[in-house]
Amino acid sequence: MNGIKTFFAVVSLVLLASPAFSASWLECNGDSGKKLRWSGNSTSARINTISFSGSNLTAAQRGIDMTNTNPSPFNINRTTETGGVGSGNGQNEIYAQNISPPGVAKMRYHCYWLFGWHYGLDEVDIVLDTSISWTSSQAKTSNSAYTGTRSPIDAVIVHEAGHYLGLMHVNSEYNVMGDSWRHHHTNGSTARSYFGEDASHGARTLYGDQSSSFRDVSVSHWRRTGSSGEYSSHGRVRVRNSANNGTLAGITINGEPGFRVTRGTTVRPEFTIENNGKQSHANVQYGIYISTNDTISTSDRRIGGGVFGNIHPANVMTTTVPVYIPTDLNAGQDYWLGIILDENNVISEVSESNNKTYTPVRVQ
Repeated sequence: MNGIKTFFAVVSLVLLASPAFSASWLECNGDSGKKLRWSGNSTSARINTISFSGSNLTAAQRGIDMTNTNPSPFNINRTTETGGVGSGNGQNEIYAQNISPPGVAKMRYHCYWLFGWHYGLDEVDIVLDTSISWTSSQAKTSNSAYTGTRSPIDAVIVHEAGHYLGLMHVNSEYNVMGDSWRHHHTNGSTARSYFGEDASHGARTLYGDQSSSFRDVSVSHWRRTGSSGEYSSHGRVRVRNSANNGTLAGITINGEPGFRVTRGTTVRPEFTIENNGKQSHANVQYGIYISTNDTISTSDRRIGGGVFGNIHPANVMTTTVPVYIPTDLNAGQDYWLGIILDENNVISEVSESNNKTYTPVRVQ
């Protein structure tokens, strides 16, 4: 769980969390026209260098930059500070203390009537727990969601920084405002946290669209598996049978969950497809590849492919695709079944590093 959020109100009236698709935010007096957000399109975040230094400071800064990578015009201007910190001092700060949840966003806002409605965000502070075993690395070998033992700083920063924009928790969709620990773009040895489609849609709802084209489709080998209170729960994608009514037998490969596949059969690997931009994309080409390692590229063997008819920027899609397992693969050998989205590079994207991922398989 990513932490309990603390809310402070000035003459608070009725405050409700309201969704559009799955993204969620607070509304003053339960009125969809009174969304609690900043009055402009930017705010500042002061990262405390007593709490964060060296590579940990770099990871915290990276988390803010990841949050800013969204199609709204809103921007968090990150700076650093030393000295005292605290909620209610009129500054948005990021620091570490001994707290019970791993991370918390302390949000101060106002919602009151005084010759007209007054509402909006006033201050947001992010606090990380000093007792957690954190990592500043994006390597899978450091990340507890993979083969490591530590929690990535940038993952919790991205989640809590979503509250900087005014976003609330979501439990009905794969998203960073739910289970941010298992919300990565992963290919090879690197697992990158990111803002994602659902939060990007929420940012656009609160602040509108930025003027640039901002196109970005992506694929992940994580999916929503359920909910835990306000938070979505995430797990790894599966490989399903040809009828898509059952999951193949599981196996651990290099410390990660994989599946047994049989040569000469059709299987259906599962992937989560997202559109992190602001416009739909039709007929997006994808290729399915088989690799002898966990880095998927066009130099690997292509064994299938097709098109996604429409990838919408407000509807995270976890889906399966059919692929035939070649008969000339080596029985008993481990392979990585991968996908490359926008395989023909038709879409001019803000990031091309998030279009590939994998699922380990053992051929039999």
